[in-house]
Amino acid sequence: MAGVAAAAVLLAVLACLIGGSIIRAGWGLADDADDRDRHRGRLDQACEALDTRLNRLVPPGATGGDPRRRADAVRDENSALRPLLAELEELTGGERDGARRHREWASSWRQLVEARATYADALERQATAGEPAFFVAPRAAGGDTVVEALTRKAPRSCDGAIRRLAQPDL
Repeated sequence: MAGVAAAAVLLAVLACLIGGSIIRAGWGLADDADDRDRHRGRLDQACEALDTRLNRLVPPGATGGDPRRRADAVRDENSALRPLLAELEELTGGERDGARRHREWASSWRQLVEARATYADALERQATAGEPAFFVAPRAAGGDTVVEALTRKAPRSCDGAIRRLAQPDL
């Protein structure tokens, strides 16, 4: 009889532990979903703010063909990206899958900014030495261009800014 009572107590304790684990896991999933929604909202706001900043700037293609003015316009647009990159840096902490995706996305943005900065430097050389300048879109690890990777991972609110920033030579 004591063995049956001990087994019943043990089963009750196990049931409570399993039930508590399930509840905690459910809360964890809900917290993760809340984090994803909050991060998505922050990214949408950051992309909309980037679009607003870019719309206040002269696009490189509207500089009349002067390589120095085009280089300045490219650098101005790169500066407009800094707040978005800072927002991404805040979202990349931790080891969650979402943090990893944000790190990859931030890395793609940095690669694009670096390629644009290289292009701006080449434009300066074109202005001083006549050396032709070309924009070369960087490649992502999978073989796609960084722009394709950005577009695939970006919220829709970033699409316009990505398209604009992807072609500083136009």
